[in-house]
Amino acid sequence: MMGGNASPDLGVESDTERAVKRVLPWVLSLAAHVGMIIFGFLVTWTVVRLQSDTPPVVIVADFDAMTYEPLARLTHEQVAINPEVTQDRSETDWLDERLNEALDESIEPLDLISNAASGASMTRFAPDPLQAVATFVGLSSTNARQVVYVIDASGSMIRSLPLVLDELARSLDGLTPRQEFGVIFFTGNRAVVVPPADRLTPASDEEVARVLAWIDANVIPAGRSNPLAALEQALRHQPDVIFLLSEDITGSGEFEIDQADLLALLDRLNPRDPRNGRRVTRINCVQFLDPDPLGTLERIAEEHGGAGGYKLLDRAELGLRAP
Repeated sequence: MMGGNASPDLGVESDTERAVKRVLPWVLSLAAHVGMIIFGFLVTWTVVRLQSDTPPVVIVADFDAMTYEPLARLTHEQVAINPEVTQDRSETDWLDERLNEALDESIEPLDLISNAASGASMTRFAPDPLQAVATFVGLSSTNARQVVYVIDASGSMIRSLPLVLDELARSLDGLTPRQEFGVIFFTGNRAVVVPPADRLTPASDEEVARVLAWIDANVIPAGRSNPLAALEQALRHQPDVIFLLSEDITGSGEFEIDQADLLALLDRLNPRDPRNGRRVTRINCVQFLDPDPLGTLERIAEEHGGAGGYKLLDRAELGLRAP
């Protein structure tokens, strides 16, 4: 047993030590958080100070002094155009134009029309992107998708027919493949139809060459003539225009036809539409070499061809001597 003042037992904590151990972690944690907050504040304050050297731009709207000036003006360097982009755009435009042209050339108007109607009856109602024009010895007809030439092949034409055929070749060369044509000669009481007889043919280079070759081999002017059969055959096709050429359309002798009868026949074959007074086919007439005292072709052109539908192709214009 120990005597005198008792000393504390070893290993026993005092109340003060226990209180310090309990409070110390909280103090350290609080100090750490305060330090982090102070550090973050200092960083933020420093950044703001660095960015605040440039004064802010203040925009003031003054509606009493409005102008239309641009917000900024670009320099030439800023507006530089990329040549590759421009080239690509122009090439695209060129390609679009070529595609549109190809479509216009490849799509026929009749492709959009039902096959229930025949081509001969529906062609005139189909719009043509290009205006169809036909000319013959100075006469001209527009909107002429279908053209028929009716030519005198009587004996009186034997010397001058080559001149007429030259004019025919020129006229056919002026047609486009979208136009159709037929050629009919009249000699005696019959019509000499250049094949095919049942339809018109496209005015392609091959067809034009074939028709002219057939005429050279098969048409020989002879005797007197009557145009009725040839005109009936031509009007069966209901073409847009007929070019009728003759030296003496009413003829003489056994094949002579009265002018009134000829006009009445044409009026029956090519009547006027009672709604608008128009005829299906225009008949343009060429009086060949010498004037006709009866003026029959002039009368036909007046009633069926309209203004500018008649021409006298005389010897002087052809450079021929008077008989």
